[in-house]
Amino acid sequence: MSGISITGQGKSAGGSRMRRITNSKGMLVSIGLLVTVSLAACTASKAPGSAEPDNGHTATATVGASPPAATPSVTPGAASASPVPPASAWLAASEIPFGATYSWSLFTGNGNSAPIGTAEGNGVYYVSPDTVFQEITSCGSPSLLLSTPLGARQRQFEPTSGALRDQAGQWISSYPDATAAQAAWHRLKAAYAACPAQSGNLPVTLTETAQTPDAMAWFHSTNGARFGDLAPYAHEYFVLHETQIAYVYVEGAGPALATTPNDAQILAAIARHLNG
Repeated sequence: MSGISITGQGKSAGGSRMRRITNSKGMLVSIGLLVTVSLAACTASKAPGSAEPDNGHTATATVGASPPAATPSVTPGAASASPVPPASAWLAASEIPFGATYSWSLFTGNGNSAPIGTAEGNGVYYVSPDTVFQEITSCGSPSLLLSTPLGARQRQFEPTSGALRDQAGQWISSYPDATAAQAAWHRLKAAYAACPAQSGNLPVTLTETAQTPDAMAWFHSTNGARFGDLAPYAHEYFVLHETQIAYVYVEGAGPALATTPNDAQILAAIARHLNG
């Protein structure tokens, strides 16, 4: 554990209010945007008997349809970006943090909702770079993970035990070259360093629990306080590898999430998958 812990109030620099994003009559919407910790599990919800989704909310975003066909540009001497991460790049459900509590199961949709993006198999959904989200990470702009012409991919997980409304997921963003990935990485680190800079109404403690030059883990806590759809606890993990950045999150109100697992080991597991 790095021991860096900062207590701030409510909104933080770059806008950190993570939320479940749904699709309402063709528009993405965001729930719980006024608070800081609820993390992004991106889904599209459908109203029963309707060909179009509807959940009664109004915030908007747009969605691109399919992965880019163009060959990515490559900086000389840099690793070439792969538009589709191999299956080995993803954590298994059993490797998602707090698995002993939640027994995570891969979520690929049901009659009412499905992950946003184009299904590619193995629970992976391609998210076009022109998809506009209210938030993805808990600190900083959504563009930090979508500032790439190659877009990103996500997988979502739902619990089969424990607090059944809690959630988890993984993103992998691919960049045209290692220089672009490094630039995005430095912007992410800066966003998290500045996260508690602004003040609001809800006290939030932000702690960096593990770090290396190419990896970082953060824990957000409201000390159990709740407001709307705010998740009282959120754990986030980021790993940079060559032309990719992986992002793993677990959020919710379950008491197990008030604790911090061995985040250094979790970061190492993510890195092993990206290296594989």
